[in-house]
Amino acid sequence: MTLIEPIMLVGAASGGVVGAVWGFGSGIGWAVAGLVGGVVLGPILLLLLLFVLAMLMTLVTKGPRAVLRDLRGRRPPERP
Repeated sequence: MTLIEPIMLVGAASGGVVGAVWGFGSGIGWAVAGLVGGVVLGPILLLLLLFVLAMLMTLVTKGPRAVLRDLRGRRPPERP
């Protein structure tokens, strides 16, 4: 199991719970819709959040040039 599976499972579980709790105040139908929406959108939003956090950590530790290099997919230049 790679790192992506636990992230997807945690995102789906937390998104489903949050969606169901928010929808419950409006009725059972909204709770079910919130549960389904949370299970679908939870992993996507969690992955995006972790990606943004990784970019911010790279910005703080290595600087803006490293962030741009990571976004472009280039390797750092090798020194002779």
